Amino acid sequence: MKNELAEKDIKFSVNYTPSKIYIENEKQLDELINDVTKHFEAQIFSDSNIPEAKDARAQLNKYIKILEDRRKEIKKDFKQPLDDFEKVMKGYVNRLGVLSEKINLSVKDYEEEQKAIRLEKIQWEMAKLAEQFNVEANVIEVHSNWLTKASFTAKGEVRPKVIDEIKDKIKIIAMERERVAADKATIADYAEIAGLDPYAWANMIDQGWSVADIREKIKAAVEEKRVRMLEAERKRAAEDEYQAAMKELERSNAVETNTGLIDPDTGEIIENSLGTSNNMPTTETYEEKQELITATLQLTGTVEQMQALNNFIVGNGIQVVPVE
Repeated sequence: MKNELAEKDIKFSVNYTPSKIYIENEKQLDELINDVTKHFEAQIFSDSNIPEAKDARAQLNKYIKILEDRRKEIKKDFKQPLDDFEKVMKGYVNRLGVLSEKINLSVKDYEEEQKAIRLEKIQWEMAKLAEQFNVEANVIEVHSNWLTKASFTAKGEVRPKVIDEIKDKIKIIAMERERVAADKATIADYAEIAGLDPYAWANMIDQGWSVADIREKIKAAVEEKRVRMLEAERKRAAEDEYQAAMKELERSNAVETNTGLIDPDTGEIIENSLGTSNNMPTTETYEEKQELITATLQLTGTVEQMQALNNFIVGNGIQVVPVE
């Protein structure tokens, strides 16, 4: 509803007379100031007449105070009508300002409500389009210009132009996700063929790596793995060759007995009569001949030691005959 109070009705007139301030005896005052100035400028003050200098200063300050007090008195009287006028006008402005702010708050509340309604409609359109492309409804940010009144029709519907903008942004997100999924599948297959963990390599796509760069890294990893395997195989072969050489050396220096091949220095059985190696030591030293050796010994030890010795003798087929 339009207020009957028109702009022209609040116009008002103010009667005031611009005043002129003038000094009635300004000529005489000017001459007096000139005389005082000349009087004190002609005097010379030094250490010898400091008291006179202080008296001159006091006299000048007295003149200055008389002039300043009168100036301030005239200024106050001259400004008083203007101050009274400003006080009245500011009172009117403040009364209207309070009312204007109250109305402004109501307008803001209304605009926020309308903005919330428009946001709900925008989000509904986003949800529909997101479902079409199989993505989440909040994949894109709501632009502030979509929430303006200009983005909606007179009936409050979202304009087709805005819907197209939303659709384009969601489509870009969906296409990017499809690309990422395809690149991940490509890298996973490539890594699996190369014998590497497919998931670890595929996740590099999420870190911003391109398919080409990841494939080069996979090639480098495969080559590094091949070199490690070759080095491990070389070390294993060298170790086997070393063990075989040492075994052959032991066999060449061994003494053959009825129980097998014996190391002549340590008495260690290198290979028993069954053709298998045995590293358990013997209690006797063998000479390089085929006949049996008989030795008579008196042994002293604990029960556990004697039991262990008995197990060794039985295990190695050594003949034992009791001696009275």
